[in-house]
Amino acid sequence: MPEILVTFKTVKRKTWFSKHLALLLLCVVVSAAAPAYGETFSFAIIADPHIDGNPDHRAKFETAVDWIIDNKESKDIELTFVLGDIAWGGSRRNRNLGTAKKILNRLSNNGISYIPLIGDNEVQAGCEKEFQEVFGPHFNNLSRVLGNWRKAPAPVAGKYLQNFSFDYKGCHFVCPDFNTRKAGDEGGELQDFAGGSWPWFKNDIEQCPKSKNENIVIMTHIGMFNTGFKFADRFVYSESEMDTIKSFLNDYKDNVDSNYAGHLHLNWYVPVWSRLFVPLYHVRVTDETWSQKQWPESEDPGLTVRWVQADNSGTKISYYQNIENVSKEAPVQK
Repeated sequence: MPEILVTFKTVKRKTWFSKHLALLLLCVVVSAAAPAYGETFSFAIIADPHIDGNPDHRAKFETAVDWIIDNKESKDIELTFVLGDIAWGGSRRNRNLGTAKKILNRLSNNGISYIPLIGDNEVQAGCEKEFQEVFGPHFNNLSRVLGNWRKAPAPVAGKYLQNFSFDYKGCHFVCPDFNTRKAGDEGGELQDFAGGSWPWFKNDIEQCPKSKNENIVIMTHIGMFNTGFKFADRFVYSESEMDTIKSFLNDYKDNVDSNYAGHLHLNWYVPVWSRLFVPLYHVRVTDETWSQKQWPESEDPGLTVRWVQADNSGTKISYYQNIENVSKEAPVQK
């Protein structure tokens, strides 16, 4: 009888241990497979550095990049988006896009992934193919370090459209190329044709993960809004294009938080409405890195870097806006 009791206790102990080991392993597997929740990170935004041979533009761009590196730990900056009009032109042996890339590589060398977007100035200067050649290897590197990386093939119909997206800590970042290819034009264009930006963007939004509300963040050079005044809307989007954008995104108004953009050379906030008093998404425009006073600015805003803290610990992803005047070290909440 004593031997039987010992055996029974041993079996019972092994069963208890096996169950708890199985539960522990299950928790580990589920944790590894599930999206990362309950954590925060920050992404920085630089807009319109205009590396075109002007030494002041270059110096201030370098200052902005160095500020991000210096504040990486204190502000938890893990990504940096450069929202177009980065660089163009230069001599045969000293191209400005190559110069800008060398400066941006400082971010990668310090553990910050940077994401460059093409702007209308690169296109109008005839440098869109060069943009792809210069940043092509970098995009390949991003595909290995950013989750669910997707990039549309280019060229399409002779256009080097730069459309890509990825997932990061519960957020889905989508970066469509809505820059016009019409000579002399400075506005947005959806590029709505087979293989173009608009069908690619729609497919990406439809297929992307939507694990939490407001997890979709749209990055463009030209902000996705209009004013209703033709003289102003030639720098943004026509009424018909905005109707197209709003009609599609209305089905995803709980998923899309903001559209971050540059192009206008000022810090600006525009709500885009689905109907009266119901915002569809927010447009957040960031000023250029070099200083230029422009209406309706009352004073020179200085050297601008935006950084945004994302918090996925709640039922939706929350974003906290910060606009830094790097030259004065004075944050402005927006």
